[in-house]
Amino acid sequence: MLLRTPKYDLREHPNVYEPSEDSFLFLDALEHEMEFLRRLQPKFAVEIGSGSGIVVTALTSVVNDCVYFATDVNPDACDATVETAELNGAAVSCVQMNLLSNFRDKFFDVVLFNPPYVVTDPSETVGRGLNRAWAGGLQGRQITNQVLHNLNTSLSEKGVCYMVLLKENNIDEIASLMCKNKFRTEIVIERKIRGEHLYVAKFSRIS
Repeated sequence: MLLRTPKYDLREHPNVYEPSEDSFLFLDALEHEMEFLRRLQPKFAVEIGSGSGIVVTALTSVVNDCVYFATDVNPDACDATVETAELNGAAVSCVQMNLLSNFRDKFFDVVLFNPPYVVTDPSETVGRGLNRAWAGGLQGRQITNQVLHNLNTSLSEKGVCYMVLLKENNIDEIASLMCKNKFRTEIVIERKIRGEHLYVAKFSRIS
């Protein structure tokens, strides 16, 4: 079964990141993981920085009986996410917040994150505008590291996190750091696109 790309319409949301190759790579990764996710039987799932909302909306078609959340610092993106979900007959609650700051610990069985991964000056990672969708600061990991360092408290005991990473983010270093934190790192899919070498990594607890 192929994972259908959800319908979306961002004409009223010019400050929301338009789905691009990284977004579609993420959808391909979820398609690859469909059987695993169904066996996991998640009860709570969230996409951080949901933007257009196509990724979390796609996930709703994979797993039933799951409560879906999304977060974004951009209020326009929150509106776009809800609209995308509704356009596809899905239910997603989107809350404006920084990452997962307002949720309680060990809550989510699935966390999705297509972070701002481009290597930039750290000053470009602030604000609520469109730059927050791509500006990653030092090593492109200024925001990514915040999520990775908090996975132990964000994920349930059986939880998994799927994250888009760029080669320049130094994936070997990330894997080493996560191993020290008792997390396994697996590469689900990778693709070279327009000068970028992208990966979707899967993080899960080492039992």
